[in-house]
Amino acid sequence: MTAAEQTRSLPRASYPEEVGVSSQAVLDLINEFERQGMELHSLMVLRHGKVAAECWRHPYAAEIPHAIYSCSKSVAGTAAGFAIDEGLFSMESKLHELFPEIKRRRQRVRYEKITVRHLLNMTAGLTLNVLLPKAGRDDWVGDFLRSRVKHEPGKVFHYANEHAYLISVLIHRLTGQGLQEYLRPRLFAPLGIDPFFWETDAQDREGGGWGICWKTEDSAKFMQCYLDGGKWDGRQVIPAWWVREATSPQAQNPDNCKADSRVGYGYQFWMCREPNTFAARGMFCQQGVVMKDYDAVFVYTGADADEQKPFEVLYPHFPGGFVAQGDRPDPAVLAALREKIAGLTLPPPTASPQRPPLEKELSGETIRLRRQYFLNAVGLPSSLLSMVVNQLCYDKAGGIDDIRLRFGENEGSFSWTEGRQSRKENTLPFGLDGSFREGAFSLSGFDFNALSHARWLDDTTLRLHIRPKESCSSRIYIFHFLGGRRVRIEQRTTPPLESIAENLAALSRQFMNNNKIFHFFARKIFWLAPKLVEAPLRGRRKAK
Repeated sequence: MTAAEQTRSLPRASYPEEVGVSSQAVLDLINEFERQGMELHSLMVLRHGKVAAECWRHPYAAEIPHAIYSCSKSVAGTAAGFAIDEGLFSMESKLHELFPEIKRRRQRVRYEKITVRHLLNMTAGLTLNVLLPKAGRDDWVGDFLRSRVKHEPGKVFHYANEHAYLISVLIHRLTGQGLQEYLRPRLFAPLGIDPFFWETDAQDREGGGWGICWKTEDSAKFMQCYLDGGKWDGRQVIPAWWVREATSPQAQNPDNCKADSRVGYGYQFWMCREPNTFAARGMFCQQGVVMKDYDAVFVYTGADADEQKPFEVLYPHFPGGFVAQGDRPDPAVLAALREKIAGLTLPPPTASPQRPPLEKELSGETIRLRRQYFLNAVGLPSSLLSMVVNQLCYDKAGGIDDIRLRFGENEGSFSWTEGRQSRKENTLPFGLDGSFREGAFSLSGFDFNALSHARWLDDTTLRLHIRPKESCSSRIYIFHFLGGRRVRIEQRTTPPLESIAENLAALSRQFMNNNKIFHFFARKIFWLAPKLVEAPLRGRRKAK
């Protein structure tokens, strides 16, 4: 094992000013996230290769992996860089030569113009389903190849997961290895990134465009390596030519309504409006931002539907917050920053004002829910996982049923059954005394650790909040126990589905080629979607 492989953690500065970062600017940045109403889960600020500041908002922590969603594209793109450098294929390799099944497609002639380059810079010209990925179906490659070629390849930017997924499939076909296995000796081992979870399809091929769940520091190492031109600990890890090209504009995207989404796209990296700045970006504001002119990296995870918001939070404070390296910090400001970081936590739960007699009657009973025929038919069954997260899973969960609540002195438990391919029962403890309880559950092939608490709002209404720590979304169920043993359960999600739908509606115009009529109806659909997807669950209590 090389010295680089023995380096498990990034070096830390004693205080931000040691590496030219203002403690006041970092404090202001954290406060700005809160003022903007963004649920920040973690933040790492790096300069000159050292961690200047870092924080996690409890219950999130440094050792807990976190979903990074479309930041996975930048990792998958890196695999393409290695493969091209090793001669497995080239930028100009034709898609129809790499995927012979295209020869059977009606639009074969137009497919023949699509190259690997078009996959990497999102200009393949296909009409792809950008809003709901192909996850959950068994033939993702077939879904891609059934898409209509609408634009001349190389002409129109159209962001979609499938481009990166095809890279994953291609590397698997040519090497017999998944992306993790292929990248482990080339990227992960040199950077000291331990094995992590990456969502796969039925053939164990990584999603490419999404699916990574790893630690915040893993993202920081990855982005720092790109900032350093692909070098790590003095060794060239990622090919230098690839780093230069991947983080330079390779496609234009001027029609996007978001300011940092219309200044160019590289190879699975976004260009930013701050000069010489690029980013890896994932849903719900998982981002890694590199400011090359300032030798700085910002990595954050969080839960907000608007991916533009972190940039609006960042730019008022950086790059203006960079100072001369080695400046002495103001002791009071440094103390305030450290106090702020130590006290970061999500709002704590509150205890029930009183525990109703109904608890004893409910404890251990089964609540049998009505089937949701429409949502099941359209592939959006109710799940403990939020709708958006569930859509990104191959083995989609859903069809939640057979709920059982049990109550003890200070805590209780919530049991439920769900699953698309196989029904699975999980049980989570929840606090009733104004504190969380930690438990574990397994859905969609992934093991989650969750914090849960419950609170009686009145004698017949129970609010249950479940937060999987590896995800950025949490679920809230409000049980209304009605007469005749009937039960109505309100469903809510954080971030709220309404805010997610509003953001998607704003983005929809770009993906509909600015067609005002289609955009009008799209906005109506997005307005209606949360009401349908999170319609109340209804059921009955079965006698013990």
